[in-house]
Amino acid sequence: MHNQIIIKLFLLTLLLLIQVCKSQYYIGDNRFKYFTEVFSWKQISYDFDGIKYTKDEPIQKKVGGIFFRDDVEEKDQFFKQYNNIPIGFEVYKQKVFITVPRRRYGIPSTLNVVPLVAGTSPLLKPYPNAESIDSFVSVYRPRVDSCERLWMVDTGLIEVPNNFEQKRAPQIIIYDLKTDTEILRHEIPMDVLVNGTTSGLTSINVDVLPSHCDDAYAYINDLARNGLIVFSLKQKSIWRISHKTFNYDVGATDFMVAQHTINWKDGLFSVALSDPDDTGKRTAYYHPFISTQEFSVSNKVLQDKNADFGSSYKLEGVRGAFSQSGSHDFHKGSKALFYANVAQDGVMCWNTKVPLTTQTSIVVAQSHTKLVYISDLKVIDDEVWVLVNQIPVFIYAQFNTTETNFYVHKVKVSDLIKHTVCDK
Repeated sequence: MHNQIIIKLFLLTLLLLIQVCKSQYYIGDNRFKYFTEVFSWKQISYDFDGIKYTKDEPIQKKVGGIFFRDDVEEKDQFFKQYNNIPIGFEVYKQKVFITVPRRRYGIPSTLNVVPLVAGTSPLLKPYPNAESIDSFVSVYRPRVDSCERLWMVDTGLIEVPNNFEQKRAPQIIIYDLKTDTEILRHEIPMDVLVNGTTSGLTSINVDVLPSHCDDAYAYINDLARNGLIVFSLKQKSIWRISHKTFNYDVGATDFMVAQHTINWKDGLFSVALSDPDDTGKRTAYYHPFISTQEFSVSNKVLQDKNADFGSSYKLEGVRGAFSQSGSHDFHKGSKALFYANVAQDGVMCWNTKVPLTTQTSIVVAQSHTKLVYISDLKVIDDEVWVLVNQIPVFIYAQFNTTETNFYVHKVKVSDLIKHTVCDK
């Protein structure tokens, strides 16, 4: 037993050294110096119409809120500051949306907004208002479409470890951002889920042309059950696609983030869309979280529930060792994909105009303090935005609440890729 422990420690140390060496090999000119810090927080606080929540509160001070009480005292906690971890974001004009999924007790509002000019560490304000907090259970990574609408998936699930509770059926929810009003709430039926599991519905992308706003498609990942859910706004229909390329890769497990070994089994995580041609055809790029491969398929295949997915997908290539990534997004101007490369505390890029290889996919920015676990990444106009939350520390250790734990950064695409293989 003693020898097994020594061997395991040796292998983990070797893994860390290899990861560092690979990181140094790939990084070249570290472009993190070009990043601008938009927001940063030591801990998350809230502003409910002027009523501030900046420390633990056992009850709500004013408006009604979702309570998850039965016989457990902890469930009565309206706001437990330490448990509030930002995971997703979006940007619309001068608004930044920040989501805090309910993965613990004491989270008063899952969908929030702050003004872009709010200052360094703004208090989150429930969206669209404080009275609406009962309208949402748990939201991960929302998406703004080209028709000025905010799309999201509400999983309906309270994900407290060892005590999951499905409070409501999962729903696709759409808001008109010009008026801040809800325009659709569509339930995701159980027949497109596997064993009723909703915990994997953690991201959404929207395929729509500005001239055809009523004919939109949403692509929703299911990382827990290795699937893709497609929703047609026009038809109000939903279907599921299952395929082996959505599965996690057992050979890509066991990498390190914040000195903690990640051995998760997360499947399909992100779908990124190329710009459309004249007929609306795009390439949908996708990958599992635990994988170093990138795949693609035509959006026309995704939009046809009877299409043969297995004969239509393409393996684009392999990004290389320690390229495990969560969210990724496409930049129309450069045709580059940008990845939240969690295994190397950085941002990775690949220009889709050239074949994907270990030489054409590179880490362009890295920080072992300020890019530790990029939970969400989006390309907004000609900038790359990221939300960083160091969540492995929350899961496996403990945050130092006297230090900054969460960040939102942005950087110009041109500064990230100039004179690199991503600048084609």
